This record gives sequence, C-alpha cells and structure tokens, in this order.
Amino acid sequence: MDYKIMHKDKVVAYANENGITEIIDQSLCPACFAIGMPLEIWLDNRCVDIHRSHSRKLFKALRLRTPDDIEQVIDIGHGISITDNWWIQKADEELDYTSLKQYNEEIADIALYGSSTSNSGNIKGYRELGTVGSYEKAWRYIDGSWYMFKHGNTQELISEYYSYQFLKAMGADVAEYEIQHSTSSETGITTTFIISKDFTNNAAVDFEPFCNYYTDHDEPEYIIPRIDKKLIKPYVIMVFYDALLHNDDRHNQNAGVLRDSSTGEIIGLAPYFDYNLGLISTGVPRIDSVKGNVFTDSFLSNEVCRNVLKIELPDRNTILNSIASAESETKAAFPDVSPNYDLIKDYIIRTYDYLASAL
Repeated sequence: MDYKIMHKDKVVAYANENGITEIIDQSLCPACFAIGMPLEIWLDNRCVDIHRSHSRKLFKALRLRTPDDIEQVIDIGHGISITDNWWIQKADEELDYTSLKQYNEEIADIALYGSSTSNSGNIKGYRELGTVGSYEKAWRYIDGSWYMFKHGNTQELISEYYSYQFLKAMGADVAEYEIQHSTSSETGITTTFIISKDFTNNAAVDFEPFCNYYTDHDEPEYIIPRIDKKLIKPYVIMVFYDALLHNDDRHNQNAGVLRDSSTGEIIGLAPYFDYNLGLISTGVPRIDSVKGNVFTDSFLSNEVCRNVLKIELPDRNTILNSIASAESETKAAFPDVSPNYDLIKDYIIRTYDYLASAL
C-alpha cells in the first residue's frame, strides 16, 4: 500500500508499508522523517495507549480489530492529532482534512467514559486515536476551542492543578488548566476532571513532541547539546520547575516545540504541561537537605543548567508568594479535600534552597 503524508492539504512526503519513500517538503515534515524511516516510528507516538481500559471500547466502536494493523490504523484514524496538522491517507485517496478533524461528541464520550448515551454508531470526524497518554482522556470542542478532559485520582488532580497555579503565579509559560466537577443525573456519582485548553489554538501552530527529535533520550545532558539555541533557557527553566514540583513524568511526549504551520520554522518551546504525576500524586515528595534528590542531581550535573539558573534563579519571596497563590486557588477548586499543603510548601522551599545554595 502506498501513502501520502499530508500537512493540512499539502503532500509533504510519500511512503509505503515499509517506510518513507520520498520527501517532498522537508521543512513541513515531522522532524523525525528520513528516507526509509518506518511509519510505525511516527505513528506509534500519535496513537492512543492500548493499555487504557476505555481504548478497547473505542477500538470496538471504530471497528478497529487490532491497533497493530498499521494499514487499518491509518485507514480509520489517519494519524490525526488535534495539536498539529500532519495526517496520512492512501495514495489514491483525496480526503477532506477539515471533515476528518470535526468534533464527534459520541466518540469523545467513549474515549472518556467508555460509553455514550447516544449509541448512534456515528464514527465520522475526529476519532480520538491521536489522543495519546496513559490516562482516560478525550478532546472536546467547546465555544470554538478544543479542550482536553482527563481523569485522575484526587492526589493527581490536586498535584496538577497546584503545579499549574504555582507556575502561573511564577509567570511561566504554562498550559491553562481548570477543574470541573460533574455529577451524573443517572448515578448521582460526581466525577472530577482536569481540563486543559489546546495551546495551539486549533493547530494554528504545530506542536511537535521531543520524541520526534530525541527519541526516548530525555536527559538534559543529551537534549541540551542538540536543542535549538533559542530554546535552551526555557528548557532549562522547565527542568528547574520539574525539580521544584517533583515532576517525574517529563518524558519526550510531555515536552515539545511549536512550529510555524506555514514555514515549519521552530517558534519556541511549547508551554509546560502535564504535572499530574508530581508533588503528592505518588506519595510524599522528599529531598535530603545535604544530598538533594534525583531531580537536583540531574540538574546540577549539567553545566549549562547551572549557568542558566545562576542568571535566571527567581528570588525566594517570589517562590513563597507563588506557593501561597497556588495553595489558595487549589483550596478553592477542591473545597471538600484537605491535603497537607504544608508538605508541598516544605518540599518546594527545601528544593529551592538546596539548588540556590549549590549554585
């Protein structure tokens, strides 16, 4: 089978079942593209996690027999993602990109809840196969914008929302998050979601994850020598905040760049996102006042990280004020939950003090 890899309505490369056969416009291709590269390398990073319990129900609704069948995955999902403009179709097809990306509430319900009340069988539009990650989630289109809805336990939701409020107070470029509590009229059960607005503004720019540039090498010592020079400072600050927020989930699909959708040029680092596995999500965040921890070790072992932070290190009062703001906003969002906020504050301050003294 022969394929056309598209960017919006333009053919940027050709491929067959064995891999990329021809590159038409390198500037508008994903960064990982090269002649002979297997399609699976690209498509695996744009396909729903098969271990999500609701993914099996999604496959059934879409009549997808197995996600290992690359021809079927392409035929059903077309490699479409909400946050960029790349997709794929058969060489003899002339599909309409806009219609393939239209919102399908029924499919979103199945991806998020495992079922839909409509049961119409409509599978037209965006089919959620490009909604990556290990948590039950789905994109919804509300008032002209896409929003990611994601499940999580209380600790994860609090950790992500607190991290967002802290980073927002610090003036960081962070994706927008809000909390929504929804009570089912049928079951009476309340479900809490964390909702994040699409920071590409309906793919006005292309988000490209780090995995397209650095595969699974997510260490600063590997990324820094290879990253665009204008991205070094925001990348280092992101790693610094990961240490302060005990974020152990900064793999290469949870960071990336924004590219101009007309020229392919890298505009900047994408806003920081995905902090649900930080802070108190997996227990008590710990740091030794003398030895530090794995986050500070990774940061301080890199000379570029140290040099950038020596210049960019925020003052301690700014950290304290941001902690106070994050705590206040999180309490308002979770009025019926009383986590130990002093535990979070203590960790952030002790980590900040350790890094400041080490510099």
